[in-house]
This record gives sequence, C-alpha cells and structure tokens, in this order.
Amino acid sequence: MTGNVRRSGPPWSVDLLADLHAGVLDPRQEAELRAVVADDAEAQEVLAALDATLEDLRGLPPIPMPRAVADRIDAALAEEARPTAPVVDLAARRRRKQLGWGAGLLAAAAVAVGVVVVSTQGSTTSSPGDQQAQPQTTNTPVTQRLAVKGNDFGPVFGDVLKAQNYGPLENQDKLAGCLKGGDIVGAKPLGVSPITLDGRDAVMAILPGGKPGAFQIVVLDPETCGPDNPNGVLAKSDITPE
Repeated sequence: MTGNVRRSGPPWSVDLLADLHAGVLDPRQEAELRAVVADDAEAQEVLAALDATLEDLRGLPPIPMPRAVADRIDAALAEEARPTAPVVDLAARRRRKQLGWGAGLLAAAAVAVGVVVVSTQGSTTSSPGDQQAQPQTTNTPVTQRLAVKGNDFGPVFGDVLKAQNYGPLENQDKLAGCLKGGDIVGAKPLGVSPITLDGRDAVMAILPGGKPGAFQIVVLDPETCGPDNPNGVLAKSDITPE
C-alpha cells in the first residue's frame, strides 16, 4: 500500500490493523495487539471503518462475470482438457473461477479502505518515534481525465479515492480556498483527481463525511473557484452508509 509503512505503533499502520481485523495474525500476536489498541482512538476508528466496509460489501448484489470473460475461460478449459485426460466439468470449473472474480473485487475494495485511512492520517515515515504527519501531494501529468456524467460518480469513485492529484489546483491550500468559496468545511481530501464533468474540465475531491463509511464529493471548476466565488463549485454529493 503506497505510503503506508508497517509499524508496531502507536500510531499503528493500516496494514497491521487490517491483518488484525482479518484474523490473519498468529494467536499470541493478535491477543497482544488487541490489548494495546483497545484504548487507542485512531486504531478503533480504523477497525470501525473496516467493519462498515464489510457490511457494505455484504449488501452488494451478486456480480456476474462478463460473458466475454466466461467464454474465454470455457475455451481455455476445453483446450486444456482436450489431449488426454479425463472429462472436465466445465460448469464446476466456471463456478470456481467466478468465486475468484468476486474475491478480486473484495481485495480492490480493501485497498480503497486502506487509502481512505492513510489519507486521513497523512503520509508516514519509517521511524516509529516520528509522530508528525507530512502532507502528501502527487500532481502527476494528466494523460486521460476520468469522465463523469451528471451526478453519476460511482464509476470513478474508487480511482479518485486512491489518487492525490490536485491537477490545475496544484496543492491543498488552493483546494481549501475553493471549498471555502462554496461554504464547505475544509479538510484534507481522502482522494483528489482531475476529471471531466459533462465534458468540462474539473477537479473532484472526496472529503471525510464525519463518520465511518460516510463521504462528501465536491467537484470544482479550477479556472473560477476561489474563496470568494461560490459558483466555482460545480457539484456536491453526500454518501452515507445505510
């Protein structure tokens, strides 16, 4: 996970807390870690966010494998079974492949959760005693902007959540000024990236929503937004857990 150094804490690394939450630590280490993080507010917030994400994932409908992918798997399995060997139950093999497909999506969601928590804590260093978070800004060149139509932010949400690219806004200070213009309480964005909104160049920021699993999406016009211009905010949307 980029920028997330595995630490024995405090502060505790997101990787270590995710392993604790998933139950993959050895029993002795798990017991020791649960005892020391029980009174750690930051650690409990991370664990609560992981709980909320798992609940959201459990509520998702089954995700079908795309037809083209299923056809390629069937063709590959048929070719593999052709030479000598015993009859292959393609239906059973396909079911196993579909399980793997779903697991991949779950892993991607877990990475997104990790990015949320890392962004709220700021970037970290490898020194266990260093308590000062350093701001992280990564303005990489924009080769192809993520495209949004209307208020349909779902398809780009995960990509923006993993990004820290202020694009034409350049840095967090300019973003904060644009948020002030829209009377939006400023905070370090969990994710930020240049996009297009209905074909118009913009910058999308995902902000903390005030509780685990809640987010606020803000889309800004980088050419006009500022502390004195509320019209620089092109769109806002709140996401709250059910």
